[in-house]
Amino acid sequence: MTRPRASKIVVIVTAALIAVTLARFSQADEDAEKPITSSTAQLSRDAAGHVFIAIQPAAQKAIGITTEVLEPTARTIETEAYGYILDPSPLSNLNSELVTAQAALAAAEAQYRRTSHLYGEHNNASLRDLQTAQASYVADKSHVEALRQQLRDDWGGAFAQMTPQQLLQLVSALVDHREAIARVTAPTGDQMVDAPRTAKIVVLGHEDKALDTLALYPAPTVVQALQGQPFLAVINTTQFPVRPGGAVSARIPISNTSEQGVIVPRSAVVRYDGSEWVYRAIDGNRFVRGEIVPAETTTQGYFVTHELRPGTRIVTAGAQTLLSEELKSEIRPSD
Repeated sequence: MTRPRASKIVVIVTAALIAVTLARFSQADEDAEKPITSSTAQLSRDAAGHVFIAIQPAAQKAIGITTEVLEPTARTIETEAYGYILDPSPLSNLNSELVTAQAALAAAEAQYRRTSHLYGEHNNASLRDLQTAQASYVADKSHVEALRQQLRDDWGGAFAQMTPQQLLQLVSALVDHREAIARVTAPTGDQMVDAPRTAKIVVLGHEDKALDTLALYPAPTVVQALQGQPFLAVINTTQFPVRPGGAVSARIPISNTSEQGVIVPRSAVVRYDGSEWVYRAIDGNRFVRGEIVPAETTTQGYFVTHELRPGTRIVTAGAQTLLSEELKSEIRPSD
């Protein structure tokens, strides 16, 4: 083979190798532009950048996607109040003093009546005995009245109006940790419902476990550091024990009007990029993600007033799967 011919072959082979290499780089660049998507989900975008995920019904069933139509819900407008669990010892000690004083009063009253009767029947009791019995009765009666006034000043009129048996039952429940009293303060300026009788009490950090409110009373005094409208809430703690001093929050009705919205189940909400989202069902096959701002967290889910309307169908199971499919569209091989 002559040298010019050999050189020509080398040039041709080199050119072919270069062409193949360039073709591979071109294919790699083209592949880098294609997003990785699931074989069961087809993704598309609208002009606003919303990502629509299309999944056939059979595939939805296979991966566990279920939907639910949101029903209208009304909620009483409430204000947020904050406070803490009270130590029951002061009330328990005061009740013990009151019980002792009432027993002494009953004995003194009986003695005074007996002495008065004897004095009236042919002076079978002396005037001195009568005056002594009367003085003891008046003193014990004044002591009971003073303790009841202290009960009213420290705990409010509702506690002072309880019968001895009712107060004893309450104190027993407090000491046994079956019940507790929370002192909460609502912000000034909110127009409260006349004598609100209930509140939704939760321990801070455990908002998903609302405590049953057995009674709600106006507190007789205002905490100087928490200026506002104070309340004392008697709560059932058999299901969720609390300790004195524990921080709580309460939602108290502030008007007789209600607010319209929907309850979004917790399973429907996904958290992404610092916000909370749900997937709406556009039709039987397509879903799109939308942000929500819960107005309130309830035991049933999230109460939403603006972003979702009654009748909207949302994904209640499988929302995290849809988010994963959506985020896959942002991943490229070069990443």
